[in-house]
Amino acid sequence: MECRTKLGPLLRANAALRVLPPGSHRGIHFPPGPVSSDDEEQYRPPASRRWFHAAYARLLRHAGSLNGVDHAGGLPRHAATGSVVACPHAAARAAHFDALAGEFVAAAAAASRGHPPPKMKGTSLSSLTRVCDVLGVSAQRRKSVRLTVCPQVTQHHVWRGALEAVLGDLQADLASLDGPSPATQMAEQIASACTRFLSGTADAATSSTPSWMRPTPFKKPAEPPPSAKKWKEVLDMFTDLARSLETDDRLAGHAQKVEAMKEGLYQIRDVVIERDIAFKEARRQDCLVQRKLSKSLGHSSRCLYTLLLFYLYGTVRDIEVHVGKCVSGKGGRDVAVHATKFITGGDELAVRGSIKQLSRALGVFRFVWDAANTEFDAANDNGKDVVVKKKNEVSKGVLELQGHLWGFGVEGKAVTYRGDVFHVHQIQLP
Repeated sequence: MECRTKLGPLLRANAALRVLPPGSHRGIHFPPGPVSSDDEEQYRPPASRRWFHAAYARLLRHAGSLNGVDHAGGLPRHAATGSVVACPHAAARAAHFDALAGEFVAAAAAASRGHPPPKMKGTSLSSLTRVCDVLGVSAQRRKSVRLTVCPQVTQHHVWRGALEAVLGDLQADLASLDGPSPATQMAEQIASACTRFLSGTADAATSSTPSWMRPTPFKKPAEPPPSAKKWKEVLDMFTDLARSLETDDRLAGHAQKVEAMKEGLYQIRDVVIERDIAFKEARRQDCLVQRKLSKSLGHSSRCLYTLLLFYLYGTVRDIEVHVGKCVSGKGGRDVAVHATKFITGGDELAVRGSIKQLSRALGVFRFVWDAANTEFDAANDNGKDVVVKKKNEVSKGVLELQGHLWGFGVEGKAVTYRGDVFHVHQIQLP
């Protein structure tokens, strides 16, 4: 009785009691909780004509101020040269243009069709986890993705090439910055030193007379040979480089890439980096790098995804697109992915560059989808884990990829690039 007396005020404050029809019991009905963001998107009232005109005018103003600017890889760049835009407000304007254009296109499609299109969300494809989230890959299949990707992208030449690409992109952007700070100047010196170090330890095939091809001298030197250089020296330089980059917001994307590559460098810090050694020893070190990286880099690793980008396209820049998804078929096995980009200008150079970025995004989706539909076989003769193709290809479902490009002053058309069809649309009032 005492317990009921204490709980009475609490129940009256948080619930509404009512008497149900005869034959039923008295129930407690709690007031509805807060509406989620998905519910808000679903029940949002249609946009008014006044909103369309105001949003369209704002988009036109942003497009005029960002003419010839491409917002790729997190930094606004000149579409013609690829150099970083000096204006400090360009990044914020480009981000606002992307967000407003996505909302405008979705609202216009809902007004013309009578129902909203697939919900689009601005996404930076920076890890395999994000790609699998878009495709709806299950947790069991993500293991197959990792086991398929790792042996291919952790080869020594891919690893070294990705490191050099990260440093090359950083040096190019550092050279285009106006008013470099002491931290950025230090970062430029470290990046140059690291590039020289990697060049000095390049593959023996690039050397005119590698040591294993030279004749043995008659008299061996009295002093012992210097100790072999290891990847730990590169790790130390990348650690100092990341510390210098974190002070400049304009280089936040490069700082993330440097931090991502540090993950792989830490795992192989004890491996010899020199290539001017015996052929068998060089091959052993290559296999050691591949084995350590394949074992340690997880599914959510940004380092693993950077290696995948370099393996597929020879670039390490993350892909930023708006992505929408439709699921159909038995059990939701069929997936249709819509990748969209918004451009401020309608010149042919901007259209071609954006189509290339969309093509890379679709290529990553297709590669991960195929990797997710391979089976993991652990019961082979050697007792090792092996990835084999599924025998029943029908059970994996169908992946449909669509690329859409929206902009001002563009001509509505369909462009075929590398086997994919990309639809070019003009942003206009409904």
